[in-house]
Amino acid sequence: MGANEIVIADPYIRMYHQARNLMELVEAISKTKSLADEVKVRLVTTKGDEEPQWIAKQAEFLENIKEGASIAGVTFSYEFDENLHDRSITTDTGWKIVLGRGLDIYQNVSSNSFDPSSRMQEFRQVKAFGITYVREE
Repeated sequence: MGANEIVIADPYIRMYHQARNLMELVEAISKTKSLADEVKVRLVTTKGDEEPQWIAKQAEFLENIKEGASIAGVTFSYEFDENLHDRSITTDTGWKIVLGRGLDIYQNVSSNSFDPSSRMQEFRQVKAFGITYVREE
């Protein structure tokens, strides 16, 4: 049985490529859940210290993810915690995935829409990162 509630903690969901990685995770969740299941995904992130236009852009990205997630059958919400530092994914099934680098694991991708790596994760190069799985009681 899969998770019904997932909390993603990543203080660096600010730029387009980071929001894209998050949306691709939401898409993967959507593909693995039953159509009858409701999955809630909540992001906890920070606004950072950027200029106001970047904060507005971040909010736009997150609202676009919220809209796209609902189309994919996932309820997405987000909140800001300016004290957040660690990166993790926690599920209501008792698992916590500690993400050393957060969701920002891919090298920059080409803007060429004919390059498969611009659309398919399996063709992307990744940065060095670590993941730790913890079973929580």
